[in-house]
Amino acid sequence: MKAVHRRSSGARARPRAAERIELRIEELAAGGAGVGRLSGEVVFVPATAPGDLVEVELDRSARPARGKLLRVLSPSEDRIPPPCRFADACGGCDWMHVRVEAQQAAHERIVRQAIARATSLSALPSVRVHPAPRPLGYRSRARLLARAERGEVRVGYRAPRTHAVVAIDRCLVLGDEIAPVVGDLPGLLRGAAGEGDILLARGASGRPVVELLWRGQLPPAVWQRLDERTCGGAWAGARVTLDGAREAASFGDPRPVILGADGLPLRLAPGGFGQPSEEGAAVLARRAAALAHLGSSRPPHVLELFAGSGTLSVLLARGAAPAAALAATGEGAASAVAATTAAAEGAALEAAAPASFTAVELAAEAVACLRQNLGGRGLAGKAVEADADQAPIPARTDVVVLDPPRGGAPGAARAIAASSARVVVYVSCDPATLARDLGVLVRGGFEITDVEVVELFPQTSHIESIVRLSRSRRAAR
Repeated sequence: MKAVHRRSSGARARPRAAERIELRIEELAAGGAGVGRLSGEVVFVPATAPGDLVEVELDRSARPARGKLLRVLSPSEDRIPPPCRFADACGGCDWMHVRVEAQQAAHERIVRQAIARATSLSALPSVRVHPAPRPLGYRSRARLLARAERGEVRVGYRAPRTHAVVAIDRCLVLGDEIAPVVGDLPGLLRGAAGEGDILLARGASGRPVVELLWRGQLPPAVWQRLDERTCGGAWAGARVTLDGAREAASFGDPRPVILGADGLPLRLAPGGFGQPSEEGAAVLARRAAALAHLGSSRPPHVLELFAGSGTLSVLLARGAAPAAALAATGEGAASAVAATTAAAEGAALEAAAPASFTAVELAAEAVACLRQNLGGRGLAGKAVEADADQAPIPARTDVVVLDPPRGGAPGAARAIAASSARVVVYVSCDPATLARDLGVLVRGGFEITDVEVVELFPQTSHIESIVRLSRSRRAAR
């Protein structure tokens, strides 16, 4: 379809009409947009699926060019009707219109391309994909936005590429334990002024816990309703942090609780990091532990960076000897967690139980939960409160496992490359920063042996991946 232009006949030129084009979408990009090409020029078009023929309004001022979807002229086989009535307006599930199998294929390709570009490796291991057990109703944690204006409270997610709140009364990707809370929140916040973030999670006995980070005013009635929901047993707990307040106010027990990968309850820090899916977190922990011990001929000394509350730690620490813990790193280092008797071990991990285990985490509340999760299982190890991206790698370290935030771990990557560690297991939620850090490790003498994608975020462009690296024989010599 040819571009349409308008010409001015007066002294002042009129604005040129928007350029409309037809475009075939070839693939999905990191960030969620579909990718088409116009005479070799790349055009990103959100809300499209691979194979779609679409009409778009072209914006060449952006780099790369962007297209606003006007209509789908011919849908591809990978496009499906989204099951959620809020899907078109809400920015939460940007791939709900894409077939699940196509989502997985896109995740795999994005990870592979990012790693290949950053490392300049022509050959990579095949990518193993772990599908999500449930494409809907899988989330045991969620983050929403609430805004109170002129007596109206809107609760939902941000609209794509804006700060506007798309109000919802239900969310199809939330699990049954926390889904009903969404419809309850506007009434709970009635009379409030301002806005805030709301973190939902599952707490003790499977009941909801709510973390409210509020920027504005909350009337006494809101506090009363929070007290009623926790004292009455509808919620396990709640915590409120007002902007500018020194301390948070807690009701009941606001700590999220998930079922750990070992089948035992795992406590998380209130408002802290946690994977969105309990089943997905278990798959991630099992794979990280298996890859960490893969090929071990002797019990390794294991160091975990960015350990959080211990989602991975409870499997990595199995069988570690209390007296063999690595030296503490950073300020605020804690003494080794005393262990009694080890819990019953899985055969595969028992055979490669670590000689020692040390976990490094910066958030104090997460470290407290980590110690409780290890100690409650009778697991030995050392929990160190320190900045994992700046922590030195102890000399005896054999295996380093890290699960950094979205910004990656550039400092840790440099330290690991300069260390004598033999194996690295890198868990990542961002292919770009993962690939950047892998480039450092590969140039430092490591080889990539395994690449895996765990579908923790079905219906979205977010990607969770695991990469295992081992020290090359040439570098080891």
